[in-house]
This record gives sequence, structure tokens and C-alpha cells, in this order.
Amino acid sequence: MKRGHIFTMRLNDEEYRKLTDLSKEAGITHSTVIRKLILGKEIKERPNVDFLELRQAVDHIGININQIAHWANSNGGITPEQFEEAKKLLSDVKWLMKGWSKKWL
Repeated sequence: MKRGHIFTMRLNDEEYRKLTDLSKEAGITHSTVIRKLILGKEIKERPNVDFLELRQAVDHIGININQIAHWANSNGGITPEQFEEAKKLLSDVKWLMKGWSKKWL
């Protein structure tokens, strides 16, 4: 989107500190903070690297668990109850990740 309108704004120390804090927490520029506020969009805290790595690891674990569970279930390796328990555990992990995602993403 082309942004052809330039505009200058004056802030006092407290206002500038708040703008800078929001910018740092979200990992976005001052301009982006102001545009989000004008448009009524939520400004979320930037996720830390540990969270992103954890989310990726959980996704891979989930894929592997599903593949193993489907194979074992189709080959008589586990009972249907064990399969359902594995699915429930994965669902619990995804629910936790969804909660964390709301905070950071």
C-alpha cells in the first residue's frame, strides 16, 4: 500500500516513552504502532525466540505422534483407547500453545 502522506507529530516525554515502549514490546516501528492504533488494531507483544522454537517443536512432535499412532492403530500396535489418549494429550498441548499464541501472535 502506498503511503504518500507525511505528517509530523510532537509528543511530550511521557507520550514518547509510551510510544517507544509499545514499539519495543511489539517489535514494530513507531509509525506502525500509530497506524495500528488509528485503525483500532491490537498491538501484541512480540513472541520471544524460545516460544517460537517451542511452537515449532510441538508442531513436529504432534505430526510424529499422529503418524505413529495411525500406523500403530492400523497394524494392531496399540489399542483404540491408547490412540484416543495420545490424541487427547496432543489436543491439550495444542490448547496450551493456542493460549500462548493469543498473547504473542
